[in-house]
Amino acid sequence: LQHYFIQSNLRGSMLRQLSHRATCRWIPSIQQQYANFGNTPSGESNYLSHSQTPTTALQESLPRLPIPELSDTCSRYLTAQSPLLSDEELKRTTSIVQDFQNGIGRDLHAQLLAREDTLDPQFSYVHDAWTEMYQCDRGSVLLNQNPILCYVDDPDLSLNNQLDRATNLVTSTLRYFRTLRDEKLEPINTCMLQFPFLFQSARIPQKDRDLNVRFPDSRHLVVLHKGHIYKLQVLDEGWNIVNTSALKSRIAEILADTRPPNKDSFGYFTTLDRVTWSGIRPKVEATNSEMLQTIDSALFVLCLDDSTAETPEDVLKNGLVGDGYNRWFDKSFSLIITGNGKAGINWEHSWGDGVTIMNMINAVQANYLLRTPVLHDNGEKADLTRIDQDIDDNVMHHLTAAKQSFEAAKSGYELVEFHSDAFGKEAVKKFGASPDAVSQLIFQMAYWRTHRTCVGTYESCSTAAFRSGRTETIRSCTSETKNCSVAFDHTHPATPSDLVTLLKECSVKHVTLCREAAQGQGFDRHLFAMRALNRWAGKEELGVFSDPSWGKMATIGLSTSTVGSPALQYYLGFGAVSPKGYGIGYLMRNSSIGAAVSCYLPNDHFSHFVQHLHSATEDIFAVMSGKNFKPSRKL
Repeated sequence: LQHYFIQSNLRGSMLRQLSHRATCRWIPSIQQQYANFGNTPSGESNYLSHSQTPTTALQESLPRLPIPELSDTCSRYLTAQSPLLSDEELKRTTSIVQDFQNGIGRDLHAQLLAREDTLDPQFSYVHDAWTEMYQCDRGSVLLNQNPILCYVDDPDLSLNNQLDRATNLVTSTLRYFRTLRDEKLEPINTCMLQFPFLFQSARIPQKDRDLNVRFPDSRHLVVLHKGHIYKLQVLDEGWNIVNTSALKSRIAEILADTRPPNKDSFGYFTTLDRVTWSGIRPKVEATNSEMLQTIDSALFVLCLDDSTAETPEDVLKNGLVGDGYNRWFDKSFSLIITGNGKAGINWEHSWGDGVTIMNMINAVQANYLLRTPVLHDNGEKADLTRIDQDIDDNVMHHLTAAKQSFEAAKSGYELVEFHSDAFGKEAVKKFGASPDAVSQLIFQMAYWRTHRTCVGTYESCSTAAFRSGRTETIRSCTSETKNCSVAFDHTHPATPSDLVTLLKECSVKHVTLCREAAQGQGFDRHLFAMRALNRWAGKEELGVFSDPSWGKMATIGLSTSTVGSPALQYYLGFGAVSPKGYGIGYLMRNSSIGAAVSCYLPNDHFSHFVQHLHSATEDIFAVMSGKNFKPSRKL
């Protein structure tokens, strides 16, 4: 496995590639990343906290992500397969797994253990394979990788406009950058290796494997408005944040630009598959190297949209996909602010996960509400430069195709809000169950009622409490959820008492799965790492993965993830994983449950699935309340 890490500027088509074996330091540490800055003078306005303990103080004390026992992984895998397979299929798969456990699997597991001893202690056994998976994915990042999270509206309606929101959120985000950079954030019990890539970074398309690149000297933003590109200097030579009034004046100047929208923006290229985009980029770079350098190296991208979306669906769709010409999806993250002040973060997923983004969002929102302007009297004028594209006929040909591809992707998916006030966390806890277990049961039951079968399910679980930990999979489709879904059918003889028992069994099982995943004891990453070792050795596919049963599990019909915070409005928005599957970003609040539910089109079952989310919620609440719903329920 080759790693590529670039910590220098890109100029023209010059890419300095540092490649070596898996022992390379992909992200050494925040201290090393920012060591070249030295100690810079700064006033109170630069920071949102002043921790006396360095931000990364807990990093070395974090445990390494454990490698599970092979026998546990095999057992857990077969348990997860049980609700998806017939008895005959499960018998065949059990035999294949036993052969794997007693043969090649045993050897690969031993290789993982031995290899771990050769790795930098900061990195886990699955780090290389997981990074490779993201960087080698040749699909588009649009919908497939980049999610959206939305900030809660400003409680002061007079400040909930585009200019004030942009000024104040940018200011607080820059404070977060300075506080992170100077290690004045309060230490958290979370791996910090992703954090340097939050800012000053971008994903660069390559034919076979993309590059995640950092530019540690950059002090500017890129602002996109109506597809036009602006470079805005927001940090002075001493790394002080520009005066808030100067920043606001420059953003107002951008918003006042009367040019018609540039609907031939190169931003469309970032929505293409990575092979196509990697072939086009050198042609764009030939006459636009400074523009690409400016975007790639920016602290982050600020997208000022004309959209005045109001409904949850429209706001999430705008943040997730938008209009194409006012986006640069390869950037580490983009702060998107609509014409009516709706704000959100769209981030490129290869460099990091929701835990890192949420640390920023929570800190930025807390500082934002303090409404403390930057008052540096340093003469900084927030220099603003307009950057124009140079498009020749060859590039225009590719751009036309990219626009058509984007429009097809935009019209080829759907996202709707599911919301119910039937119950929330308080009622579930009173009943004696896990809120997340009940949320997942709703999704399983809705899928069963729609398709009359069970399906491979992915629930994301953070493993950031371990060094270089990212995620583990919770396989939320279990024999317990299957039994419960079947028993809730109108014609099933199960009594209300039976259903209560089944509900609680689902909860117990799900809590166990969540605990195992959070402790690094799931089976997915372990199998994933052994499969990678086998592939790197040039050997034929392992029997576990050529088994048709693996295909059933790997076809993710329900891709689910939950993120909750007072700083957020709505839910996590993302695309479905499989062509006929559903993406569900959900949140159970104290007295309600809701989700952003997405799918690719055409999907004849989508409206029925959403309807069954409601019916499943109502029926589960009836059982928790001691009522018998069956006489009146028709599926």
